[in-house]
Amino acid sequence: MKDKSNYYIKSIKRAIRVLDSFSLEENELGVTELSKKLKLHKSTVHRILVTLESEGVVVRKQSNQKYSLGMSLFRWGSIAQMQIDIRKYALPEMGNLAKKTGECVYLNIISGKKRISIEKVESDLEVRRVIKLGEPLPLYTGGSGKVLLAYLPDKEIEKFTAEEKLISYTPNTITEPKKLLENLKEIREKGYGIGVGERIKGATTIGAPVFDNTNKVVASLTISGPTERFDDDKISQFVPLLKESADNISSLLGYHSLEKEK
Repeated sequence: MKDKSNYYIKSIKRAIRVLDSFSLEENELGVTELSKKLKLHKSTVHRILVTLESEGVVVRKQSNQKYSLGMSLFRWGSIAQMQIDIRKYALPEMGNLAKKTGECVYLNIISGKKRISIEKVESDLEVRRVIKLGEPLPLYTGGSGKVLLAYLPDKEIEKFTAEEKLISYTPNTITEPKKLLENLKEIREKGYGIGVGERIKGATTIGAPVFDNTNKVVASLTISGPTERFDDDKISQFVPLLKESADNISSLLGYHSLEKEK
């Protein structure tokens, strides 16, 4: 096994040491204090802090010129906590869905302008999709990604379709912004999205949204497998099962659908 230390970036390690110096007891620290604590030159500590401040990772108090942790860390921590919570609540439901359908089931979230899978339950069948957790994948292909994209605020969707280069992975990939917007509108109307060979030939995905207690879509639940097993009859069987499982996870996250009140 290769020594991972060969790949370490010294400046990043130092920045992490700086951040790790803050605590509940010492929530404000100055350049001199950090320099003594970490046994680093003051100029080195200052450069690290200025860089972190520019990205909102730390903030500097004007009254005493000391630094404290910034809101970027709070946002990252909230995302990490949400992933943990979603996975904890989703996994039992994902297992049930996988048993009912016989196909691979996975959970996805948005990461930047991509989507990543954060949990999966694989099919027991010999021919099945192999999903890599944490791998950044296009947000505009497949049922899993398009569902996440479809439920973003309209302005964010417009910005995405205007700025993102829609690369063709297969002949079925939607590469025209107008067609993609039409497809996203249809997904919101139906409450689920389907992708047939849009990123990988011969693979079909059906995705449904997972909502949190603020009525925001925080994940997509997806059934995936070889297209040959996803004929119209199977899809019509899978969709209500998928939507039911996604609704159950949403309820566990505190989502309260207005439709259920009617």
